[in-house]
Amino acid sequence: MGGTRRLAAALTLILAGTLVGTEPLAAPSRAAYDVAVTSTDPAERAAGPRVRNAVVFLVDDMSDFRCSQARDFLPQSSAWLRDRGTCYENATTATPVCCPARAQVQTGQLAHNNGVRTQFEARRLDPRDTVQHDLSRAGLQTYGVGKNLNGVTADAYYGRRAVDTGFDDFDFWNSYRGRPGSFLLYDEDGDPYKPRDGLYSTETNGAFVDRALDEHLASGERFFVHDSFFAPHKQFVGTGRDVFPVATPQHRNARVPRFRYAREAQVRDKLPLFRQPRRSRDYYQRLWTARIRALYDVDHQMARVFRRLEAAGVLDETAVIFTSDNGYTDRGQVNWDGKALPYPASTDIPMLAFYPGARRAVVTKGVQLIDVAPTLYDVLGVEPGHRLDGHSLVGPHQRRHVYGEFYAERNRAALAESGRESGQVPSWRLLKRGRWSYVEWYGGRGRSVRARELYGDPGMLDNVLWKGHRGKRPPVSLVRSLHRDLKRFSRCAGTAAQGSNRPCP
Repeated sequence: MGGTRRLAAALTLILAGTLVGTEPLAAPSRAAYDVAVTSTDPAERAAGPRVRNAVVFLVDDMSDFRCSQARDFLPQSSAWLRDRGTCYENATTATPVCCPARAQVQTGQLAHNNGVRTQFEARRLDPRDTVQHDLSRAGLQTYGVGKNLNGVTADAYYGRRAVDTGFDDFDFWNSYRGRPGSFLLYDEDGDPYKPRDGLYSTETNGAFVDRALDEHLASGERFFVHDSFFAPHKQFVGTGRDVFPVATPQHRNARVPRFRYAREAQVRDKLPLFRQPRRSRDYYQRLWTARIRALYDVDHQMARVFRRLEAAGVLDETAVIFTSDNGYTDRGQVNWDGKALPYPASTDIPMLAFYPGARRAVVTKGVQLIDVAPTLYDVLGVEPGHRLDGHSLVGPHQRRHVYGEFYAERNRAALAESGRESGQVPSWRLLKRGRWSYVEWYGGRGRSVRARELYGDPGMLDNVLWKGHRGKRPPVSLVRSLHRDLKRFSRCAGTAAQGSNRPCP
């Protein structure tokens, strides 16, 4: 399949109608991170059917939403992911930019351990340290499609040589424009090719997955599909123009959940970078509308896969996970347009899963993107061939700390893909402990602390270390304790369950 330029022109999609929920959208309110499961723990599925296969749906730059709003954002696939699945209310990404986040999904490791700290460092990912590599060695047929680690082009990452992604087979993007005929894919030799199917990028993902499932189901072999969409990422990124995601004709005029402007009025307690609004309210409303419509295309493709697995009689032995690489400030949060920030709009992500034999559940304990790979190992019964920093989502682990890190990047090719705004953000580290969120910003090469922020509110709106803060200042001992924990986790590797002497949270 992958890299053979064989997407037949005869491939067509039967696009079913979609009923879109239109209830008003409330601003997300994050619960405390150190809380337990509020409904049935999916770990209780242990006595259920054996999981033979797995599918991961990964979207690009999708803002978080509450579990109660899943039907508004995923009106079709929520019939499985929400109504029959598990929703993780407090999911975050450790590094909220595309490439490092996607490396977290594939390795189960933080950026400082898998080596992919920036967009351009995708070339440092060792395919032998990926979940797809280990699943392939265990006998599963592994297939990846869509956006892999980034869109800087295959040349920039791999050069003109054979590409090893860890997958048995793949069809990955070489460029990202979502309309038919405006994007390229690349093959195992790093050569670009263009689909001639007349489909949008999200539909093309669906067509490739259809064919992969044809082969997997015909063979009867176990399989793992990594379906990574470009949507709802902006189109023609890095140009500075007001450009938006492109939806297919089916959802181009669909009604979306109500837009609620979330600009932060008082930002003097943050870096000067965030003190002036980047865009107008009208811009954010148009962006919000375009992004949700593009997400509806993804939702449609996911529902098609669920129906296909159900019709083939293999859904009751297939685990399915849906999540995003990072959030996005698509309602004007922190006067920003984008990601790469330590604040909730950027780090909070949606995460839902379907586990065979599990009952519907809402889980409120803190989980992270690095937990996806350990979950796949766990439910599929495969031993990892490398150290993991995350924990299985279906296990009993309660994360007492949430850690995040971001490494500034000035690479021209990477910034052309991710946008100039991300290149202005300094390096930072984040630690959440109990109700406290502590941030350190770094100057120079990241060796000196440029600024510190401390928040006691879940939205990270009121920096209590700011000199203009009118409330009671926190004790120095608290700040020192948080600093020590932050420094400790910046060097963590592995978990306590693995016997690590520097365990990650």
